[in-house]
Amino acid sequence: MGCAMTVANKITIFRVMMIPVFIVLVACYTREREWLRHIALAVYVTASLSDILDGYVARRFNQRTLFGARLDPLADKLIVNLGFIFLAANEQFEPVVPLWFPVCILTRDIVIVMGAYAINEYFGPIQVKPRWSGKTTTIFQMSTLIGLLLGVWFSPYLIMATLVITVYSLVDYFYAGCMQAFAKDPA
Repeated sequence: MGCAMTVANKITIFRVMMIPVFIVLVACYTREREWLRHIALAVYVTASLSDILDGYVARRFNQRTLFGARLDPLADKLIVNLGFIFLAANEQFEPVVPLWFPVCILTRDIVIVMGAYAINEYFGPIQVKPRWSGKTTTIFQMSTLIGLLLGVWFSPYLIMATLVITVYSLVDYFYAGCMQAFAKDPA
């Protein structure tokens, strides 16, 4: 699992390069330039599909690398979190995204990362395994982002549902981290 520039890694780098394009489109959107919303959606969907593709290529052709294992989830988090931040910052989007929403999404991610770091430092290495609540949260967050870009009428309900599953996921990861930490003696 080295840092080879595999096809899977190139696809991930392509996705990372799409993030600033997506953010600029969202930031520059106005109701008079509705086409920017549609292009932002196309860029986001392309990035999402490239995520599926790079995972498939990495598994199918044994192209898993440490670089890809670190960059892939970072790219996913960046495009979703920055997407919500810039949607909330742009009052032209309807329905309006409340500023507290991306704050809650980011808080969950920061708490999980800092919690894993603290457990690693105090209790020694732990294995952070993806949980179904985390995968469900990702699906809800991506769906909400797509719903907001499409401007669907039920976007406020998507926001609330995503908030609920995000908070549940935070509690679930916290519980799992505590169980793993307390199963070990402090280092």
